[in-house]
Amino acid sequence: MRSKLIIFLVYLVFGLYFINIGLNFITLPEFFASIDKWIILIGGVLIIIGSFNYLRTGKKSKGLIFQ
Repeated sequence: MRSKLIIFLVYLVFGLYFINIGLNFITLPEFFASIDKWIILIGGVLIIIGSFNYLRTGKKSKGLIFQ
């Protein structure tokens, strides 16, 4: 149960980061500009994992990959 919360928080942080990139609600420090490519890479991987989880949650399959 604890790992699901951690994974949810990771998804949430990267999702908020992507929203902020598009809409510029908060000005981020220069440190984030130096690791921007890595953040986008990890976010893209999380989106792909999320899409596979979406496909797996049908009538036959229950749960996430990370169980």
